[in-house]
Amino acid sequence: MLLRYLVSNFLQQQGQTVVRDFVSQQLAEHNAEEVAPEDIPQPDVVVLFALGVESAGFKESLDSPTPVKMEKRTVTVGKLGDRVVGIVETGVGRKTAGAVARDVIDIIRPKWIVSAGFAGGLVSDLKRGHVVMANCVGDLDGNDISIPLNLTTEQVEATQGLASGKLLTVDRIIRTVEEKRELGEKHTAVAVDMETLAIAQACQEKETKLISVRIISDTVDQPLPKDLEKLMSQKTTSGMLGAAAATIFNRPGSIKDMWNLNTMANKASDKLASFLGGVLPQLDSVVRDDNEN
Repeated sequence: MLLRYLVSNFLQQQGQTVVRDFVSQQLAEHNAEEVAPEDIPQPDVVVLFALGVESAGFKESLDSPTPVKMEKRTVTVGKLGDRVVGIVETGVGRKTAGAVARDVIDIIRPKWIVSAGFAGGLVSDLKRGHVVMANCVGDLDGNDISIPLNLTTEQVEATQGLASGKLLTVDRIIRTVEEKRELGEKHTAVAVDMETLAIAQACQEKETKLISVRIISDTVDQPLPKDLEKLMSQKTTSGMLGAAAATIFNRPGSIKDMWNLNTMANKASDKLASFLGGVLPQLDSVVRDDNEN
């Protein structure tokens, strides 16, 4: 009975984020109609998030967000002021993010792709809730792509909670303080994620402009729960819920860890949405076009 109560409590609390993502995705796919791109307002900006918990706040900030089936991808289309914006959830990791980015560019032909979502801090100056606009993204093998931000050091330093620097893309969750510090020092990176380099490579191939906006979800001094990597490795919602139940069975104290992560994620999503709402109308001035004279 105790285990049943713990699992039930977990699903009602931490699990509500997973269930909300699943229900939101299913409703979007059910309600989305197959629409020719020429029959809807064409987004000139598409924001790519890995997960629904990351995109939720920004979706809510759009006027009349509508899920639209464009070939094999579902795109939520809405307006941010006068700008038509699309939102797509890619799934976690480089492989799926790169594939989705290429499809989105081929189908929609947006002027801008925005890689957005959560990131882990790799330097002490970055606190939870700070925003990183990457001026370079790379991986552990030294593959780097520059993002030419039109921001001076003085402008960044004058904006509270904003940082700019190299974003490192990896293939797994970086959980320990020691590994975070080591990666930051070795690769001269300020933050780490799991998708942006693949998205940047797709944009480079397709000659599409890119900006990366990531909010810090865990600092360099904050270790992540051991169970998180196993949960995030699941490919389906049922798999994630099964892994969650197994986690609770083996370590009942994980409920508190997961609930704290859930609360943090919702707050981070809302703060990220607010920042994106200020940046997207100014994209043409935020990123320098190195092809222009």
